[in-house]
Amino acid sequence: MRTQILTIAGTALASALAFSSPAIALTAAEGAPQASSVSPNPGTQVKTAGASTAPTLLDGFFSTATYTYRIGNSCKGYEDEIRDGAAYWTGKFDESTDSSATPVNCRTDLFACGKLKKANGCNENHGGRITLSTRTFDFALLAAHEFGHNMYKHSNHKCRSWASDAAVMAPIDNECSN
Repeated sequence: MRTQILTIAGTALASALAFSSPAIALTAAEGAPQASSVSPNPGTQVKTAGASTAPTLLDGFFSTATYTYRIGNSCKGYEDEIRDGAAYWTGKFDESTDSSATPVNCRTDLFACGKLKKANGCNENHGGRITLSTRTFDFALLAAHEFGHNMYKHSNHKCRSWASDAAVMAPIDNECSN
């Protein structure tokens, strides 16, 4: 009798999980640093950040986690673009001056991150540290991309834009043609 009850309960739980977890185009991030590679021809066009409307899922479950970040002195003059990038992930990121918040630092050069030798963005350990290079066609979009690595790996998009969460998470810092 006990075996039958456990079998029925287990089957019910498995069915509930299978039917309640929606599929998404982006997958949850793993422990390795996530880097943005540089396009061969970065442009200068600036776009306006849009707000994400898709639910944020981690490992297939809705996440209520929020993250804090602090902008380092090396990002002087880029603060608004960094805030725009964080704001894309509606309600997920709050700016803070607390030392435990994710530090966001800026560079003018390309740098190594994970397996990439020439990255212009890096998110280490899901928000342990974010580094952004000014060598990009849209700095706010690069910031949104790197903040997104707190939750997602790269998508399979071939170019990056504000069009969708998956487009923001494109691996190549290459502007989409209109």
